[in-house]
Amino acid sequence: MTSLHTAGILTPDRPVGHLFELRGWTTGISRIGEMSLTIADVEANLFPEPCPGAPEGTFGWRAVPATWVPAGTQDIVVTGPDERVLNQATVHVGTLPGEEPLWLGELEAPKQGKVAEGHVVYVTGWAMLQGRAPSLIEVMVEGGGTVSARTRLPRKDVPKEFPGFDDAAVSGFEAWVPVDLPYGEERTLSLRVRYRTEGVGEVVSAKRTFTLRNPVSDPDDAELADELASDTAKAMARVNIPTDPRHVLVFTHSLGVGGGQLWLQELLSRMVTDHGWQVSLVSETDGPLRADCHELGIPVHVTTHYRNQTVPAYEGHVAELARFAKCSGAGVALVNTLGGFVGADAAKRAGMPTAWVIHESFSLPAFAYQNWGPVKPPAAVWQRWESTLAEVDKLLFVADATREMFLPYSKPERCQTVRYGTPMHKFGGRTRSETRRQARNMLGYAPDDIVLVNIGIAESRKGQAPLISAMERIHKVQPEAKLAVVGLHPSPYGLAMEESVERAGLEKSVSLVPIQPDPLRWLQAADIFVNSSDIESLPRSILEAVCCGVPVAATDVFGAREMIVDGETGWLFETNDVDALTAALLRALGTPATRRREMAKAAHEKLLPWLDPAGYAREYSEILTELARHGHQSGGVHV
Repeated sequence: MTSLHTAGILTPDRPVGHLFELRGWTTGISRIGEMSLTIADVEANLFPEPCPGAPEGTFGWRAVPATWVPAGTQDIVVTGPDERVLNQATVHVGTLPGEEPLWLGELEAPKQGKVAEGHVVYVTGWAMLQGRAPSLIEVMVEGGGTVSARTRLPRKDVPKEFPGFDDAAVSGFEAWVPVDLPYGEERTLSLRVRYRTEGVGEVVSAKRTFTLRNPVSDPDDAELADELASDTAKAMARVNIPTDPRHVLVFTHSLGVGGGQLWLQELLSRMVTDHGWQVSLVSETDGPLRADCHELGIPVHVTTHYRNQTVPAYEGHVAELARFAKCSGAGVALVNTLGGFVGADAAKRAGMPTAWVIHESFSLPAFAYQNWGPVKPPAAVWQRWESTLAEVDKLLFVADATREMFLPYSKPERCQTVRYGTPMHKFGGRTRSETRRQARNMLGYAPDDIVLVNIGIAESRKGQAPLISAMERIHKVQPEAKLAVVGLHPSPYGLAMEESVERAGLEKSVSLVPIQPDPLRWLQAADIFVNSSDIESLPRSILEAVCCGVPVAATDVFGAREMIVDGETGWLFETNDVDALTAALLRALGTPATRRREMAKAAHEKLLPWLDPAGYAREYSEILTELARHGHQSGGVHV
């Protein structure tokens, strides 16, 4: 005869804390090993214990969660020996009166009492506040100020320890805090981290002290650098190649698809076709844009990654590129992106007038740490980086804020802002109603949907994960709001985004779209464009949205604040702050459609003077013409 298996659960009649006990009983079993109990899908520890009020002859038990239980209404499931569900119930978990919000996490770097190398404090770890990734994490370093950390980074390890927490998989954070610390010095510093979510509370970590040590520079490096530079100069003196002042040699970092690369490709196309320039190009990495160069008649030389890890490697690469530059026949050089200082140095050593375009709004220490590590490049190479910034004839920027950032490295008269445009200027700041209807039908949006669009390759600095978190909140009050994130690819960050959408049940509200060569139809379908990046100079996607008549909500960073006036031509919000992002999007969504169209029109009128890319191509042509003319008059260019 088969025993009848049943179970009873004594559920609490009030909210419980994140660690609690449950009591209950079962029939048809005689030992704990014949049953199991899960809370929030996590198996609990069971102990045999009489249950008050249980029917006579039943088996009593006590259940204790194996780990912290997330806030909210959580399921309790009792399973019998044949894995059949015997009973189900729910328990409401929350912060009890007088309790601080539950903080779970670990500050992994820098280590307490340990030595960190370089002159940037790299702060990393993971955190959850009341079971969710905090809305804002602020890192406060003595001597380095306060920095908002980049949040919602993928973590594969945390869900293993806290499987019941949805945000465990995106609980990572990181920040870079530069400290003014000369080579050969060290300093004991302290830091605290503040974790905050509006409506939940905040937790401030205990003070952590550590030592930051910027290693002593090798005294032989400077002498070696001078010796190798002298050899390069002697080699350059033996090269006498006729040069053409209408021939520009371009150094860039990549021929892949990206903002800086597309900016350069548009510029070169117009310089060749509209202004009669001859162009040669050097890139450290290959990519699909090489075919576009070929169609324009631009010869491409693919070198290795710019070498700056040691003095011999750096000076050797500069010598090779300088020889190539002098033999190219070009009369002027154009260097694209901050990391291309090897090319800028080579062009100057080849005697070429040089313009250097800097898109990146990073400090040199932060840029170096993120690209090359804590103690690279060595001091002698770093000195060449700074001296090259000072020596080039022109430093060109796409935003005034970035220009202001680099003024200490040069002279004001050598620094100039040249904002770029976009081929989408032809749309005149509007999208026809029929075009909009067709685009929305093609993408599957209903007439009543309010469509938000974000365009950018999925990566942490673009802030798509916080945007998805904001949409989780927005969906509860604005269910008609739909978000399309265009730029997904199968990176760890992209995969974490997909998992976040699935965990939050947002599949019908959030679309993750692979990288598109032409995202026009998403802009044509959009009601609001969202730029959530935590660092940008002049986001090309904002220009494209404005040209299509789409109002913009953007992080208040560098060039974005030069394009958008909060409440007049769009909406601005603080970086790396999900609460601020959510509030800004709710403001935008709550703005009547007629007012949104007025704001988009005002944005187009504000930016109209420089939306046509022919304008920045003309400015660059004039700048390079003047540099080449000056170089010719001073004897640097031979025709």
